Amino acid sequence: MKKIVYCVLLGLAIASASCTKKTPEETPVYPDASKADDANARNEMDKVYSDIETVFNSQDYKDASAQRTSGAILPCGKVTINTKNFTIDYSQTGVNCGSRVLSGSIDVTLVSGNTFADAGAKLKIVYNNYKVLYNVNKQSITYNGTAYVTNVDGGTFLDLFTATSTVTVTHKVRGQLELTFDSTGTGSNNVIREWNVFRKKTYTGNGTATGISLKVEGDTTIDTETYLTIPGAFGEVSEYGISRDGDRFVCDLSTPFIWSNCGASYGGPYVLKQGKVEYTVDLTTNPIHLLGVVKGTWSATAGYRLDGANFVFDGTCSSSGYRLDLAFKNSGGTSLYSTASYQQY
Repeated sequence: MKKIVYCVLLGLAIASASCTKKTPEETPVYPDASKADDANARNEMDKVYSDIETVFNSQDYKDASAQRTSGAILPCGKVTINTKNFTIDYSQTGVNCGSRVLSGSIDVTLVSGNTFADAGAKLKIVYNNYKVLYNVNKQSITYNGTAYVTNVDGGTFLDLFTATSTVTVTHKVRGQLELTFDSTGTGSNNVIREWNVFRKKTYTGNGTATGISLKVEGDTTIDTETYLTIPGAFGEVSEYGISRDGDRFVCDLSTPFIWSNCGASYGGPYVLKQGKVEYTVDLTTNPIHLLGVVKGTWSATAGYRLDGANFVFDGTCSSSGYRLDLAFKNSGGTSLYSTASYQQY
């Protein structure tokens, strides 16, 4: 199933936002997909999880009884695979993957359960200097650390297509990662940041094409005063950590993101009907605090469409974009600057 990645929109350059208010009728501005920034760091992380899902749901993984290699599972990287583990190796020299060069490796091991289809089965994912280098500017993001994916109730993606009644497959993701950003392209001004990941992905199917859907949620709760210096609480946190610019952030999926098949076949299209992500950054130590700003908030609400010069919430297969809201607030919670705009999926 084709999955549209919501995370490419997260954390869009809050501290450097334009002071010109955008209007709905303006041409949408898309994030640069070749920058070593927070938004692309999340996007690349989702691409890794998508590749891992491709492998452990492949027939190659299911039928592997002894260690062997396969060049047909992924378009980039060499996969060494057996029934308990696999490695995606991008070699020391890197693999050219379109506009990106990938290097390092990712090891995936089944650490609980006889197969990943078992209820409670767990995969351990280890990032070994997994590096994404953008050809256009030589900026890069390098990942190290460990994450776990748990198959909560068991089952496989195949069950979604063969079931005679509604079934769900739920995966929980937990990760502690160290990200190295080279945003200058020189390799001499790198910054290292720690990120914590808490996500839940629920796939639903009933054996029919139109019954396929995907829900993505945040999966932990944080009282911000235990992590940020600004008050508040979040109940659906998907990530928290330190941004590339050195500010503490919390990413909260206050409304789950839901993609549904809006086509007559399994090929889709799969449309994002709803979802809201709220990104809060603590700016008390950022130079912008000299202007009285202590908090930046940015949100993307899915399920909108343009209606003439206005963007309106739709929530159906006709949804075509996000409503984006940005605000800088003082210690009393008053917005010193805010703006709203529309961006197509």
